[in-house]
Amino acid sequence: MIKPYNALFLFLLCTILATTTYGQGMLQRRISLQLRNKPVAEVLKQAEKQAGFYFSYSNDMVKSDSMVTVSIKNKPIASLLESLFGNRYQYIESNDHVIIQPALSYQYWYVSGMVVDKNTGEPVSYATVYERQQLISTMTDEHGRFRLQLKERKPIASISISKVSYADTLIMLSGDQPQDIQISIQQIQYTLDSVVISGVEKNWLANIMLSSKQTMNSLNLNNFFAKQPFQFSLTPGLGSHGRMGAQMINKFSFNVFGGYTAGVNGFEIGTLFNIVKHDMKYVEIAGLFNIVGGRASGVQVAGLYNSVLDSLSGIQVAGLSNIVARDAKGIQVAGIYNHALNSKGIQISGIGNITVKHARGVMVGGIFNSTRNMDGVQIAGIANVNVKRSSGVQIAPIANVTAREMKGIQISAMVNLAQRLKGTQIGIVNIADTSDGYSIGFFNFILHGYHKLSVSTSELQHVTLAYKSGNRKLYSILIGGFQLDNKQKAYSVGYGLGSDMPFGKKGFFLNPELTHQYIYAGNDEQQSLLARLQINIKYRIGKLCYIYAGPAFSILYAKQVAIPEGYRSDFINGYPSVSFGREVTGWLGWNIGVDLF
Repeated sequence: MIKPYNALFLFLLCTILATTTYGQGMLQRRISLQLRNKPVAEVLKQAEKQAGFYFSYSNDMVKSDSMVTVSIKNKPIASLLESLFGNRYQYIESNDHVIIQPALSYQYWYVSGMVVDKNTGEPVSYATVYERQQLISTMTDEHGRFRLQLKERKPIASISISKVSYADTLIMLSGDQPQDIQISIQQIQYTLDSVVISGVEKNWLANIMLSSKQTMNSLNLNNFFAKQPFQFSLTPGLGSHGRMGAQMINKFSFNVFGGYTAGVNGFEIGTLFNIVKHDMKYVEIAGLFNIVGGRASGVQVAGLYNSVLDSLSGIQVAGLSNIVARDAKGIQVAGIYNHALNSKGIQISGIGNITVKHARGVMVGGIFNSTRNMDGVQIAGIANVNVKRSSGVQIAPIANVTAREMKGIQISAMVNLAQRLKGTQIGIVNIADTSDGYSIGFFNFILHGYHKLSVSTSELQHVTLAYKSGNRKLYSILIGGFQLDNKQKAYSVGYGLGSDMPFGKKGFFLNPELTHQYIYAGNDEQQSLLARLQINIKYRIGKLCYIYAGPAFSILYAKQVAIPEGYRSDFINGYPSVSFGREVTGWLGWNIGVDLF
């Protein structure tokens, strides 16, 4: 039987031995290893098993695939590490981990550790850890661990931690020794509108050039920005500001291949591309493309593509396209395509220009121009299309279209189309729903306008049929005529313009009409061409019927050729006439007819 004081002695002895065994540093724990031509990573795993802890290190720092041979017997872990790495690293003990870090130099020191959720204790991955004064940052890995290399050793270092949906956290550390710490951050409630990836990261081309970590880091630091005089970068994230480049607003930025900055307040040039999160001022030049997430004020020049996700005040020049998500004030010049929400100035492109809402100024497109409302000038190689209102000039060889109200001039070699015409259309075919303006063309069709079928007779021909369309101010006339006497045959076709001008008593109109006709009298060589001005007085005798009559003055050009028998050779018929040469004669005649509908 063990006496009480002997039992107490044994208990104290065991406690002292246990304290000696487990209280000693993890690097002093002894192990034995016999390994030949094994990777460093395998050697460290074997050491972990015997020593009862884990090594933590970066694969970028420690060449874990290097082959080594180890032969140690009952020696401290520290001896193993010295034989593997010499004095290149320092070792920090934290809980059940030994953290391998580069040895301290006079210019650098390190802060490492883990970021965890304050409520759950779970690691927080891809949080940004940074020092505001030195503008140095890193991100936690998928296990929540980080390692931050600081440039200067100061008595106190302020370390910030930022993560989307978490409150920003600031801790103060002593700068006299390496640190391995655990940082808890508090999750907060937020709305979707308060956490938004800036437009530049959503741009399809920028998304190709930026890694997911760069985007996440930028999102974490959405409220932190700093101003710097210059930036030099090789690619996004690899430059003078490192990971913090996307948070810097620079006066001068030079990007060997491409750059990613918070803003430009001076001059930026990139051999291939420039990506700016927020605003760009003054000058930006790139071999391929420029993308600005905010406003651009100044000049953008790119070999292929310029994109501004807010508004532009200045000049854009690109080989392919210029895209402005909001208002463009100034000049856009592109080989293929220009786009803006609203534009005020000049758009010039080889293929087309699109202003989504309102264009004020000049649009010149090799194929098309399109906008909702236009005040200015549109010139296109094929067509101009306005979804709502136009006030100005549309010029296109194929078609001009204003889906609603047209105030101004439409000029086309083929078709002009408007819903409500309050201006002028000049083209072969002019179409409108209603018209309070003028349509000048071969065929003018106003759906709810002036439509008349006219039957008349005159000294020129026994029967003349005409279709009149447009509005009372100005209508077009399609004419065809013939003789009733088979011994005096003659046929005519032509085109003209006319107007109904109310005067005097209700129902009376002054009705001038100017026409040009070709007359066929049996010989193709005759080429009889007739210009005729009729000044009619028209009276409305019913809802769908008008009668008119008046004098007419005609000028006929006709070659002197033989007229076949049965065709008419004399169109003057003894009316007062005047000769303008051997082949041109004018005379005064008459006209009487009726308009139906």
